[in-house]
Amino acid sequence: MNRRGFLLVTACGVAQGFQQKKDETVDPDRKADIYAIYSLMMTNPTTSHGPGGNDILLIRNKTVRGTPRVPCVGPPPSSPYERDFAEVLADYNLRMDEGPVALGYALNIPKNYLLLNETECGEFMKTRELPPTREIPERFRFSKDLFGLTDVFFNRRRTLALTGFSTWCGLLCGGYFWMVFEKTNAGWQQLPWQACRVIA
Repeated sequence: MNRRGFLLVTACGVAQGFQQKKDETVDPDRKADIYAIYSLMMTNPTTSHGPGGNDILLIRNKTVRGTPRVPCVGPPPSSPYERDFAEVLADYNLRMDEGPVALGYALNIPKNYLLLNETECGEFMKTRELPPTREIPERFRFSKDLFGLTDVFFNRRRTLALTGFSTWCGLLCGGYFWMVFEKTNAGWQQLPWQACRVIA
């Protein structure tokens, strides 16, 4: 397997109640920024149980909604980022209820990863039941968590971005995380702003 993962033959389903947006319709420069941010997030993703257990990353093949619904992260008081972050939140408020975005194999990360459709996500979740209802399939044996990525929301200049991800590893095992990234001459980097984390 190469670092960009390998393709599963199953087609991506459309989540009920949402109109799916096609990944390929995104502006190429914006798409490059989105996957640069996703790559930072998934290079060493936080989990509720600490490091380890995910030699292959399992990621939902469409974006998920962030939790909590009102992003619990923001700039420090009297920060020079206040105006830009207000624009980010305006983008979030405008687009937070749009349908999920299809993800592609465009992450640049050290680990192999798989994008799972809803059926495959359900199959993985069954392997984490107590007791498991079936033998763990080969493709799930090197993974402990199922990750979900939110869409990415930007300010007008696309120098500040809000996004997040979720993890699920079984009953009362998982977490939700919001974070903010800034684009500098050296590329995107996460800002050390305080944010709530929902962890089980």
